[in-house]
Amino acid sequence: MNNKIMKSGLAAMMAASLVGCSSASSDNSNNVLTVGITAQMNGVFSPLYYESAYDAYAINLIYQSMLQYDENEELQPVLAKELPTISDDGKTVTFKLNKGVKFSDGSKLTSSDVKYTFTVLADPSYTGRFSSDVENIEGYKEYHDGDATELSGIETPDDYTVVFHMTQPRIDAVTTFGTRAICSDTQYKYKKGHISKIEKDTSNPIGSGAYKLNKYSKATGASFVRNENFKAKKGEYSIDKVIIKVCSTSTELNELQKGNVDYLPENADPTKIGQVSLDDNLTFNTYPRATEGYVYFNCAQGPTADPAVRKALAYATDRQGFVDSFFSWEKASKEAKKEKLAFVPAVYANPASANLGTYIRGEEALDGLETYEFNEDKANQILDEAGWEMADDGYRYKDGQKLSIRFMIAEGSSSLETLIPMIEKTYKDIGVDLKQTILEFNSLLSKTSDDSALGEWEMSCLAMSFTGVANTDLNSMLKTGDVNNYARLSDSELDSLLDEAMYTTDEAKSTELYKQVMIKENDLLPYLALYGNQNFNLYNKRVKNMKTGPIHNWSQAMDTATLD
Repeated sequence: MNNKIMKSGLAAMMAASLVGCSSASSDNSNNVLTVGITAQMNGVFSPLYYESAYDAYAINLIYQSMLQYDENEELQPVLAKELPTISDDGKTVTFKLNKGVKFSDGSKLTSSDVKYTFTVLADPSYTGRFSSDVENIEGYKEYHDGDATELSGIETPDDYTVVFHMTQPRIDAVTTFGTRAICSDTQYKYKKGHISKIEKDTSNPIGSGAYKLNKYSKATGASFVRNENFKAKKGEYSIDKVIIKVCSTSTELNELQKGNVDYLPENADPTKIGQVSLDDNLTFNTYPRATEGYVYFNCAQGPTADPAVRKALAYATDRQGFVDSFFSWEKASKEAKKEKLAFVPAVYANPASANLGTYIRGEEALDGLETYEFNEDKANQILDEAGWEMADDGYRYKDGQKLSIRFMIAEGSSSLETLIPMIEKTYKDIGVDLKQTILEFNSLLSKTSDDSALGEWEMSCLAMSFTGVANTDLNSMLKTGDVNNYARLSDSELDSLLDEAMYTTDEAKSTELYKQVMIKENDLLPYLALYGNQNFNLYNKRVKNMKTGPIHNWSQAMDTATLD
């Protein structure tokens, strides 16, 4: 699936503090790019297993895919010689690979490596989140569930040709297969059903990209040096070394101003953006971000298993008030103030969607889509009708159960410092007792992903970065049992709609079906979209030619970047 969705803390794109600033110092060389981030990297530098946006930065530097989106949201060949060919029935996709590409260990990259990468995703012992990318490949069930010794639906007629055969056409097949980073089939001795070493050894990446991992520390970050086996085109990849440095929200701007970091990516904090815009040594670039901050509800257990409670909480959340309060300019240049900082999305979905983005961003109304504008009276009415009765203590009860909502959040989020006092008041107004649990970001992610911990929370929040323009991300976020379905929603009618929308070559049909999916999603309301925002990259003026875009971040734009 074109769904390399990457998770971060709710305000990570607003420079949320998740850890303290590292004590690592920048390299003295002038040809080193130091990038500041506000959360620890997990060190899962594997395209097969990563989850966080911060680990994805490393993967983008180290690995390559057959295709990649550029800054203009157009697919470009990377490992592939050209865009793939597609059969008339839409069930066969053929890629031709470039010759002469090597991994950082010196081994050649061939079609065998491509088949290996997708075979691991189909392995019966695979525990990562990308298995849905291969379920439609011929022979998947026989390989995953049966005794087949190979994934028959991927052919490699020669070293530089890869043919994917699908059981049925899929609307996003080209991006699903094309944008998957390719791993070396010689790094490990792969054996079906025994991939624990591949899963555990994710901090020793071997890729074919321009850089290779030099050092990694969870506390301080990571550094990357040139891959001597990478053949760069003339004028490309001129930067010798990249450092990703862990910083805190409170000091990251000071680090940039002092020159300890060169680049703060994907920021949306108006105060920091404003200060950068007024600093003669610093600058920024900006564009709409393919990200949404959102609340997800526990649909499996507790009060929020009741859709009425989820809807009441949505109506009692003043999202526009939050956006207006948090995303507001203080001191900033005239150029910066021309930019609209943020908006309230109509639905939780990819705001960069090529054909549904205007509906998702709320720029165009979609008939039948409930968008939950702030309305405490409506929230009270819904709870009354659902049997949650207001007691003398000011809280609601049903069958002896108090309407308590445990909100599990990441530490140090500046946006939540604005949001939580707002919802504490409005939730109390409608008889809801809101309780907070604060965790380190990676612990939060682990806890809310653990089915055995479902009894410990009702709400949580994340920001999600989408890496493509397709609508099929909705399938992984909403499909029953998918590992990316953090809300644990299960609805057979919605599942059928999702399948019908994905498994077709008819783009118009798929688009209309995904409209129905979004309407159904907001009716069931497993997720409440909080904000979408304009992205700002803040950086020292010595950084030049970093051609970023909504789905093409700094770690994918190193080919053109230079340093003065």
